Amino acid sequence: MKKPFKILAVALSAIVLLLGLGIAYLSFVFDPNQFKSQLIELVKNKKHRDLAIDGNIQLKFFPKLGVSLEKIKLSEFESTTQFAAVDKAQVSLALFPLLQKQIVVDKISLQGLQLRYQRDAAGQSNIDDLIKQESTNKEAESTSSATQQMRFDIEGIEIAQSNFAIDDQKSELKGRIHDLNLSTGKISDKNKTPIKFSAQFQFAQPKAEAKIDINTQLRFDIEQKLLDLQDLKTQIAGKLGSNPFDVEIGTAAMQLSPNKSASEQIQLAAKLGGTQELNTQIVLSKLQIQDKQLQIAELSAQAQSKQAGSSKQVNLKSSLSMGLDTQVVQLPQLALQIKLNDPKLAQTEILIPINGQFSANLKDKSLDTKLDAKFDETKLQTSVQVNNFSNPAISFKVDIDKINLDRYIKNAAEPAKADNSKEEDLNLSAFKSLNLDGLIRIGALQVKNLKINQVALPIKANQGKIAMNGITAQLYQGSVAGNMGFDVDGNHFQMQQNLSNVQINPILVDFMQKDIVEGRGNLNLNINTHGKRVSQFKDNLNGSVRTQLTDGAVKGINLAKSLRDFKAKILNKADQQQAANKNEKTDFSAFSVSMQFVDGIGNSDDLDMKSPFLRVGGKGQVNLRNSSLDYTARTTLVNTSAGQDGADLSQLKDLSIPVRISGPFDKLGYQILFSQIGSEALKSAFKAKAAPVLEEKKKELKEKVNEELKGKLKGLFGQ
Repeated sequence: MKKPFKILAVALSAIVLLLGLGIAYLSFVFDPNQFKSQLIELVKNKKHRDLAIDGNIQLKFFPKLGVSLEKIKLSEFESTTQFAAVDKAQVSLALFPLLQKQIVVDKISLQGLQLRYQRDAAGQSNIDDLIKQESTNKEAESTSSATQQMRFDIEGIEIAQSNFAIDDQKSELKGRIHDLNLSTGKISDKNKTPIKFSAQFQFAQPKAEAKIDINTQLRFDIEQKLLDLQDLKTQIAGKLGSNPFDVEIGTAAMQLSPNKSASEQIQLAAKLGGTQELNTQIVLSKLQIQDKQLQIAELSAQAQSKQAGSSKQVNLKSSLSMGLDTQVVQLPQLALQIKLNDPKLAQTEILIPINGQFSANLKDKSLDTKLDAKFDETKLQTSVQVNNFSNPAISFKVDIDKINLDRYIKNAAEPAKADNSKEEDLNLSAFKSLNLDGLIRIGALQVKNLKINQVALPIKANQGKIAMNGITAQLYQGSVAGNMGFDVDGNHFQMQQNLSNVQINPILVDFMQKDIVEGRGNLNLNINTHGKRVSQFKDNLNGSVRTQLTDGAVKGINLAKSLRDFKAKILNKADQQQAANKNEKTDFSAFSVSMQFVDGIGNSDDLDMKSPFLRVGGKGQVNLRNSSLDYTARTTLVNTSAGQDGADLSQLKDLSIPVRISGPFDKLGYQILFSQIGSEALKSAFKAKAAPVLEEKKKELKEKVNEELKGKLKGLFGQ
């Protein structure tokens, strides 16, 4: 028995010796560099790229089979421009396991890898020729069969100091990834190994820079085709623009396989600094991918932003499903909560709960959502559809039962004087791409203390033109109908509005806090303006305004009382200035006036006001540039026996008495211009006042003349 074993041992020793001698001989006499030209030619013929190997090719045969290459360069497709380069690449295999169809890779190492990726706006990239599917199904099956027969172990992978340049016009991404490092422990079937990855990003589009670190434990099962990631932690820190940010992603465990992938929970936390801080936390619970369907039992997200003493917080909860082939995303039970805290608001804290559903088709680039909200005294329903994410076409409907915006908008006690020298130009270029078609309906609206009902506001926007045609509403026992439009090109604004049969006084009191006119009637506006700045809008106002009222009054002055008080001063031609008195008014049965605006200055010459004892006409000017009024109304008394304080004014009947209304809008004054009453009117007034005295003197003189005449005649005939 010993002899056969001895013979076998000697034979094996001889085989090993011969094999060793053979490998040693090959290592001594075989130079792989002589095949450089053939390899370069092969790449040129097959891939139409230029391969350059400036360093040496080194082969190792024992105890491990390996190859090492240095200073390798590869050009772009059919170009001499460099596509990729490697300072040093090395791979080695354990020799004896190959005899048993087992691949044991000792080491894979890449140092100084440089690669440039480019893709144009049409989606054509500089790696398309490298990733074409050239293998046939038969080759794929053969590879799969070989994989099943062979198992492999990798002692480690190391990639160091690698750099990638990226210019992706389709995704609008431009920058580079540098200092990329990857290291692993032993990678083998059913063995857990540590994975470490780090890199730095610098992008000009979008402007951002960051450092990323990934650590995890990897285990794979070839038979089950399963990858198991444990204790995955990803940290990203950098700047977005000039604002710092931090992102952390982690999971305790994640299983990946061709048939099913799952994780019990994935957590994400993100923080953005700068003038507006933003903190976000996202938790994905019970995530599963199976049968080309992604399911998340619960998506929970919270975002909070802070800026200048105000804060906004959004909480979201919903289940989520996504078809990986259809690319349809659905959130069927969406629950949102928005919380606003802002000292600039009249109601400093607002809580808005929202419920609804959301769906998006990423393949068709469309989304559809329906949301309901109930907060304070308001119920809101909205639906939104978006088509074509790259150039969104948005359609929407909003229905609100009632809302009081004054509850949330704080009015300044004293508006600060605008410093136009510091005012910035309006930048509305973002609206040029707006494609919008929607309708807002509100049952009851209060804004700036105006009470408006049954509001219907259609909105359309396309190519920088925003139109609101067919606006309707009910207000102050009347109605409003009209159109508004805005053109971003030049910031042109135009409006046509018709208010019909409205009570004018409560509108002025509620909106302007001005109790100056009473009456029911119509108001017609047809105006337009433009400007680079908001302050220029009133300076460039053009168009017309016309109003017609009945059965009302002009408040602040009682013309009859003023005329009676000052009638004695007509002869002195003394003008009388008086401030508006809210307790006095001048009644009218009809009132109409129009105004034509040119560059912020409105002129009017058709004032027509009628009352039982007055007729008022006039002309004047409104100056929007300095917010002032200068208007002269000419008042004529037509009936002194009736009407408001008509008695005691008989001497002024048929006189045209000018009344000037002037001053800034917030401090108007009234002035009766007796000095401008015509001289004939003054004579008439003087004659009316002196007539009784002259008549009495005339009678006395007549009697005296008669007596003297009688005496003379008596003396004459008595002789």
